[in-house]
Amino acid sequence: MAKQSALSVAGRALGRLLWIALSIWIAPGAAYAADENQQYKVRAFDKVATCYALNRAVNSAKNHDDWAALYGFSLYTMGYLTGINRLAYETYDIGGRKNSKMLMVWLGKYCEEHPDDTFDTALHHLILEIYPDRTVSAPEPVLESAPVQSE
Repeated sequence: MAKQSALSVAGRALGRLLWIALSIWIAPGAAYAADENQQYKVRAFDKVATCYALNRAVNSAKNHDDWAALYGFSLYTMGYLTGINRLAYETYDIGGRKNSKMLMVWLGKYCEEHPDDTFDTALHHLILEIYPDRTVSAPEPVLESAPVQSE
């Protein structure tokens, strides 16, 4: 049993060492996955394509109580972040302790300062900002004990 456990630990350590070596070797390409010309397809509908459009959506929500466009940005952002959660190594939740509203406020501030950027660029900067504080593993489940019934 101890021999098998030691082999298992050694195997995991070797696997991690191999992962680190591969990461160092391929990291420059993996950090910005794209084609050989550093191009990639942004799948977004026109209404969530730019920071200017987000600024308009925020103003419409604040000034006219029209939340539809801002809701579209929110849905797009949550899908984007879910994709990061699914594909980023050692990432359970890229947002960490930040809730959806906090992330959208960050994007709103970024877009106020950079109205000519694409929304994809804003999302990229958001990821760079929040990545260090991401949650790397799922929380342990809380087991609730059944109430004691008296007879």
